[in-house]
Amino acid sequence: MKIATIAYKQCLTSRGLKKKAWSFLRNALIKLFNDPPCSLPIHGSLLKLPLSHKLPFHLKNHHFYDRLPRRISEYIHQKYGNLNCIDVGANIGDTIASFYMEEADTFLAIEPNPPFHKLLLENWGRNKNVTFSSDICSNASSEEMFAVQEKGGTASVIQVETGLKMRRRPLDKIVNDYPFAPNTNVIKVDTDGHDFEVIEGAAVLLAKCLPVVLFECDPFGNTEYVENCLRTLQLFKKCGYKNFLLYDNYGRLMGMYSLSDLSAFRNLLFYQLTTDFCYFDVLVVKNEDIMPFYKAEINYFAAKMSNKSLQRTAIAAVGL
Repeated sequence: MKIATIAYKQCLTSRGLKKKAWSFLRNALIKLFNDPPCSLPIHGSLLKLPLSHKLPFHLKNHHFYDRLPRRISEYIHQKYGNLNCIDVGANIGDTIASFYMEEADTFLAIEPNPPFHKLLLENWGRNKNVTFSSDICSNASSEEMFAVQEKGGTASVIQVETGLKMRRRPLDKIVNDYPFAPNTNVIKVDTDGHDFEVIEGAAVLLAKCLPVVLFECDPFGNTEYVENCLRTLQLFKKCGYKNFLLYDNYGRLMGMYSLSDLSAFRNLLFYQLTTDFCYFDVLVVKNEDIMPFYKAEINYFAAKMSNKSLQRTAIAAVGL
């Protein structure tokens, strides 16, 4: 629907009363036409996405938001030559667009939400190096009834008594269906509250490959959030990792933390749960790569500082 694309573009670029008018039209189109698709450039690729999707607004308003995957990809290409990526919660394929650098890269895009999966296929189905799965990634195998809760471009799959019959499997089993997947070097997880289950179901893959893993820490109302989060980090330690990098929900680096001493991270969890702070992005990197990547990240963020005279001070603050 061309008018949907025009409306979204105008919402992104216009101001004042004009912006309000286009926003009113966008909301009307969402309601009247059941959230029609539009086409917008995302990370250098023209992608179809629901008109209600908030990602373009986030990318416009927050300069570091969702830019980390590109830097991960650049590091992997420089160090190892090509990217073998598993994208759990692939959505419309926006993270693939950020990771994607060469046709030699391989992607397994896992997205169980039917509307997102349809757009994912439309966006990347022509690319022979992108493979698709509609399984629900979890820590167990079953076929049960699920409902999809979708809002603003994100979706969560909830088990219900009546709904869509869907299959869930651990990532350790899913990878056996795809020749390249057992040799993955990057895993991204974004499943709106189920990331810890996904990681638990990938313990064998993590211990074998020690891939870079990017996942989200968000309580989503879960009363066992802290315990599950700490248990997940302890799993990484058992698999052979020693440290992780932490980012805020706008993509800004918060530092490097040890998996052997989580006391500082516990304080951040307290801060998260007692304020209006949204979520953390956690990046786990194997031991030989964590320091080179961390130093590159420090230099990247320091270079973005508007006060150039404080760049050295910022770098000195982290002891590098």
